[in-house]
Amino acid sequence: LGALLPLASAHFKLIYPAARGFDEDLLVQFPCGGQNTVSSNRTMFPITGAPIQLLMGHTAAKVQVLMALGNDPGINYDITLVPTFQEKGPQNFCMGAGAIQFPAGLNITDGMNATIQVVTNGDPNGGLYNCADITFTSTPLTASEYSADCQNSTGVTAEALTNAGNANQSTADATGSAAPSGSSSATASAASSGSSSGASSAGSSSKTSTGAAAQA
Repeated sequence: LGALLPLASAHFKLIYPAARGFDEDLLVQFPCGGQNTVSSNRTMFPITGAPIQLLMGHTAAKVQVLMALGNDPGINYDITLVPTFQEKGPQNFCMGAGAIQFPAGLNITDGMNATIQVVTNGDPNGGLYNCADITFTSTPLTASEYSADCQNSTGVTAEALTNAGNANQSTADATGSAAPSGSSSATASAASSGSSSGASSAGSSSKTSTGAAAQA
């Protein structure tokens, strides 16, 4: 995993797949936390599934994972990979491969490019954004690669939400704990499927995966 952020001040950072860039002061800017230049060093992301690893700087946040296909998608993050769910606990948090399910009909093939955008509400004024540029591959991760890119700190959990909308539609209080946005439908570490209702600054999500689970 990448070097730990100073959690006293950090919001969150996308560790795997590797973020295209990171500037703490620009995370509030949509899209991609102000990182508008597509990375020339894309992460190879298995079509069969791979984890998404985050480093969380707040004690709680709502999290959502969106995707856009293409070499440079701009602001068109209209594919929901993981609907908004409630994450609790700072430091390492992994959404396992079972969480990242591609909606039917995308026809993803080896060598196709895309960008993943993770959205959280861990800012008093709304959303925070990190992006990773990827290239799909038919080669799966090895067990050791997967383990290295999917780790959870002690006590980290995730809860499914109903009618949660986009993650940036709710705010966090000064201590970093998330204000209510939808009701929890489970205490297990799973984010159930659902559709995003389309806050423009998160990307209006018109395609939604099913059966996604956030593994804590």
